[in-house]
Amino acid sequence: MEQACREMFAAHRVEAFGARFHVPAAREYSCLFAWDSGYHALALRRLDPVLADQELRSLFAVNTCDDGLLAHERPLPGAEARTALVTDWLGPIYRPDGRSWLIDPPVGAWAAARLYLEDMSRDTGLLELATRTLEAVDRLRLLTPGGAPVLLHPLESGADVSPLFDSLVDTSSRRALLAAHKAFSQRVAEAGYDLHRSLAAGHAFAVSDPVFCGWHLLALEDLAAAWARAGDAAQAVRLEARARSLAVAMVRDLWSPDLKMFVGYDQIGGRRLEVATLGGIIAAASRGMIASGHAATVVEAHLNPATSRFWGPKGVAFNPLDGRPIDPRALLWRGDVVWGATQYWAHLVLMRNGRTEAAGLAAAQLSGLIEQSGFREFYSAVTGEGFGAGLEGGFTWPALVLDMVA
Repeated sequence: MEQACREMFAAHRVEAFGARFHVPAAREYSCLFAWDSGYHALALRRLDPVLADQELRSLFAVNTCDDGLLAHERPLPGAEARTALVTDWLGPIYRPDGRSWLIDPPVGAWAAARLYLEDMSRDTGLLELATRTLEAVDRLRLLTPGGAPVLLHPLESGADVSPLFDSLVDTSSRRALLAAHKAFSQRVAEAGYDLHRSLAAGHAFAVSDPVFCGWHLLALEDLAAAWARAGDAAQAVRLEARARSLAVAMVRDLWSPDLKMFVGYDQIGGRRLEVATLGGIIAAASRGMIASGHAATVVEAHLNPATSRFWGPKGVAFNPLDGRPIDPRALLWRGDVVWGATQYWAHLVLMRNGRTEAAGLAAAQLSGLIEQSGFREFYSAVTGEGFGAGLEGGFTWPALVLDMVA
């Protein structure tokens, strides 16, 4: 498995913008993507820590915007045809310099903290870069001080067609979905992708999402721990305080007592989006949620392999398993679908909550998916069939298995 991952990363390695990094799929996704590179670093640290460090330094150098936000993507030179197609589908999502206005869940910031905590002989440069991106989110994407970050577009959740957003986005067809996404892009572009100006202009999507907020919380906590180990007590105290305030906001606004997990919060409508997705477990890996007891509730309700609505015979699905088919030509993140990332989320939460046996099963299932169907973009949690990108050359996310079995 290690050798297969090593060969796949070598095939996905590119040099652009004066930096070296990896794309998730060489043919289909010719961009430097923010949370993809975070996942890459987490897998690569088990193959080559130097490459993992380089991945993150490249990401922060290339995708950090003038306002400090880390762009969701930056198309590679030579990908102009794809960029034109994406703009035609989704509207004005790119800044004049080519970086996207859209942002991503800060997996890269968390990965930077993990790299340092495992090897404190490193300099603190990556910690500084990661911390600045979180500060930019908290400066530009909060409606209230200490609150939960707000997304202006479904794409910013990472799980862009999550059923979580169905009450806000028309997903009756691919055409309807793209029209809705394009309308969102046009409205926020007119407001300069400014949160307050967008809402004042009538923008209809402002959501605090459990995937983004969960990773933001994990990154704050572990960056605080890394700065404490590095000897910068002031940074550590400040980040830890922010992590506590975010945890409070998430419990207040995103916690669903009925679903026993975190959900979305529609900031415009002032209501929770009571839809269960696996994104709702991510915050259960945080120290704050473990201490408060919310993590134990999540694990008991959703991560027991024998009783979980998410846990299928082949993997842990993003949606509760109900037999909905996966149509890779239509809408992603729908149906009984497993991604390398969802399997990793489950493993991370289980390990941090002391459920090592179930975590081992999650790791074994991802290995089995790779052995059965190769390195694919996503799989069926029921049959193990692979779908999406990666049929030719592989898709990088399943390589997270390396961090699960280390």
